[in-house]
Amino acid sequence: MAKRITLKIRGMECPNCTMILERIEDKLKGVLMAEASYRKEQLIVEYNENQVTEAQIQAEVSRMGYEVVSISSNIR
Repeated sequence: MAKRITLKIRGMECPNCTMILERIEDKLKGVLMAEASYRKEQLIVEYNENQVTEAQIQAEVSRMGYEVVSISSNIR
Protein backbone atom coordinates (compact mmCIF):
# COMPACT_ATOMS: atom_id res chain seq x y z
CA MET A 1 0.00 0.00 0.00
CA ALA A 2 1.26 3.47 -0.87
CA LYS A 3 1.57 5.94 1.93
CA ARG A 4 2.28 9.66 1.70
CA ILE A 5 4.06 11.66 4.38
CA THR A 6 4.99 15.31 4.68
CA LEU A 7 8.22 16.01 6.51
CA LYS A 8 8.91 19.47 7.89
CA ILE A 9 12.62 20.02 7.25
CA ARG A 10 15.11 22.38 8.89
CA GLY A 11 18.21 23.39 6.95
CA MET A 12 16.77 23.89 3.46
CA GLU A 13 18.11 27.19 2.15
CA CYS A 14 17.99 27.15 -1.67
CA PRO A 15 16.65 25.37 -4.75
CA ASN A 16 19.70 23.09 -4.72
CA CYS A 17 18.50 21.70 -1.39
CA THR A 18 15.28 20.58 -3.06
CA MET A 19 17.21 18.66 -5.71
CA ILE A 20 19.36 16.97 -3.07
CA LEU A 21 16.34 15.88 -1.04
CA GLU A 22 14.40 14.68 -4.08
CA ARG A 23 17.25 12.22 -4.80
CA ILE A 24 15.82 10.14 -1.97
CA GLU A 25 13.79 8.47 -4.74
CA ASP A 26 17.01 6.99 -6.13
CA LYS A 27 18.56 6.20 -2.76
CA LEU A 28 15.76 4.22 -1.08
CA LYS A 29 14.01 1.31 -2.74
CA GLY A 30 10.26 1.72 -2.31
CA VAL A 31 10.16 5.52 -2.52
CA LEU A 32 7.74 6.23 -5.35
CA MET A 33 7.82 10.04 -5.36
CA ALA A 34 9.62 12.85 -3.56
CA GLU A 35 8.75 16.52 -3.90
CA ALA A 36 10.63 19.15 -1.92
CA SER A 37 10.03 22.87 -1.38
CA TYR A 38 12.69 24.99 0.28
CA ARG A 39 10.23 27.88 0.63
CA LYS A 40 7.80 25.69 2.60
CA GLU A 41 10.68 23.79 4.23
CA GLN A 42 9.00 20.48 3.49
CA LEU A 43 9.49 17.19 1.71
CA ILE A 44 6.51 15.16 0.53
CA VAL A 45 7.29 11.48 0.05
CA GLU A 46 5.07 8.77 -1.35
CA TYR A 47 6.36 5.28 -0.67
CA ASN A 48 5.49 1.60 -0.50
CA GLU A 49 5.36 0.84 3.21
CA ASN A 50 6.11 -2.83 2.49
CA GLN A 51 9.54 -1.85 1.14
CA VAL A 52 10.68 1.12 3.21
CA THR A 53 9.74 2.63 6.57
CA GLU A 54 9.21 6.16 7.82
CA ALA A 55 12.24 5.68 10.06
CA GLN A 56 14.43 4.78 7.06
CA ILE A 57 13.23 7.85 5.18
CA GLN A 58 13.91 10.07 8.18
CA ALA A 59 17.37 8.53 8.63
CA GLU A 60 18.22 9.17 4.97
CA VAL A 61 17.11 12.81 5.23
CA SER A 62 19.35 13.18 8.29
CA ARG A 63 22.23 11.50 6.47
CA MET A 64 21.81 14.11 3.72
CA GLY A 65 22.45 16.82 6.34
CA TYR A 66 18.93 18.03 7.11
CA GLU A 67 16.85 17.86 10.27
CA VAL A 68 13.34 16.41 10.28
CA VAL A 69 11.28 18.63 12.58
CA SER A 70 7.94 16.83 12.22
CA ILE A 71 6.11 14.25 10.12
CA SER A 72 2.46 14.09 9.14
CA SER A 73 1.03 11.19 7.18
CA ASN A 74 -1.85 10.21 4.95
CA ILE A 75 -2.57 6.75 3.55
CA ARG A 76 -3.37 6.85 -0.16
